[in-house]
Amino acid sequence: DGRPDGGIRQSADGEDGLDSPGDVFVFDQKLLGDDGNTVIGRNAGYCIRTDPGMPDWSGKDAPNLPDDATNNWGQCTWTLTFYADGPSGYEGTIQVSGREGDVGTSDIAIVGGTGDFKGAWGVLSTTPEPQCQGVLFRQVLEVHLDH
Repeated sequence: DGRPDGGIRQSADGEDGLDSPGDVFVFDQKLLGDDGNTVIGRNAGYCIRTDPGMPDWSGKDAPNLPDDATNNWGQCTWTLTFYADGPSGYEGTIQVSGREGDVGTSDIAIVGGTGDFKGAWGVLSTTPEPQCQGVLFRQVLEVHLDH
């Protein structure tokens, strides 16, 4: 949940004050259920900007970069933590890592898990949905377990 009341989304910007390659942002936000309102855990991690090609949510893009003019890309790693005894019915974590764009759907690899998700692998599809304030990332999991 990248909306203002959703949690932390903090940039660690380079010296130029623009959205540039190598910039990092970290987040620790509410993980929401299918209804988009029920908090089922936390969604926390970081992204390193690799290709700032178009104006992003900050509006502070580095000019004249030879890159993808239709999207911004980052290399991201994060953990989905499901609350014990929470409304999802699951307990544990799912770790994901991969290239994520600011526009359209990105498929990110599920690289592991704990608890109910021990031995997890698969794909997390994430799609940004702009809101009145901020952005909501719709995340759909395709999880396979080796147990």
